[in-house]
Parts: sequence; C-alpha cells; structure tokens
Amino acid sequence: MVMKENFTADEWTTLVSLPYAVSMAVIAADPNVMGIWSETKTMMQAPPALASASGSALAGLVIAEAQPKLKDLIKEQQHLWKQDMAGYRTKVIASCKAAAAALSKVPADEALSYKKWLLALAQKVAEASKEHGVAVSDPEKAALAELSAALGMIG
Repeated sequence: MVMKENFTADEWTTLVSLPYAVSMAVIAADPNVMGIWSETKTMMQAPPALASASGSALAGLVIAEAQPKLKDLIKEQQHLWKQDMAGYRTKVIASCKAAAAALSKVPADEALSYKKWLLALAQKVAEASKEHGVAVSDPEKAALAELSAALGMIG
C-alpha cells in the first residue's frame, strides 16, 4: 500500500505541490489575461475529480493533504513564478524529474497512475481557456510535452 511514509519529507512536499506546479507551468507557458480565471479555477477544482477517476491511491493521499492548504499551495506557485518567470518552467521540470525518481519507491502501476493524473490535470488546465482561438496553444503543447518527458512518459 502506498503511504506517505514511503517518501522523504522533501519528496512528499514535491509530490503534494506538483499538481499545482504543473498547472502553473501550463498557465505560464501562454499567459492570457482573459483566460487566467478559468485556468486557475480548473487548477483548483480539477485535481480531486481527476484523482478519483485515476484510481491512484497516491493521488488520493496527495489531494487529502493538499485540499486544506490549497490556497497556500497555489499562492506559493504564483509567487515562485513571479520571482523567476524565465526560470519557473525549468524548476517545475526539475520537480517532475525528482518526483519520477521518488515514484520508484511505489509499485510501477501506482507511479504510472500518479503521472497520468498530473498530465491529465495539466491538459485540463491547458484546455480551460482558448488562446489564439485554439483549445491548446503551441506554447502550452510544448509545456505539456516537456512535463511529460520529465515524468518519463515519452520516450
């Protein structure tokens, strides 16, 4: 069974913050003042529903921990982005790689379910607002591809 105790404190922090980090990375890839509300709303509302649908016990544990501090987790990601707009995506990619390494501590099917959950969330955020008349813009597609690769999902 997947438990929080499978991970170090730093690994767990990464796993809990990562849904909001990948969401912000997609939003930051092609910021749209008109669409920021729907993207942020999706970032806040989609994780529990997608976690439930994913069948991932780990995603369920992450959501149980994240929900009470949701606003703080999102504010933290927004702050990190504002501090270093150019380097933010690079930091999120590094967090994805760290998470992929940490996920070696759980069964492969659970690790895969967690990764698919993260990518489904990132995709849903990308689709939450049209940029340049398309559901997912080219910069968002590039961000999604980078996130997927960092999680070891392409290759």
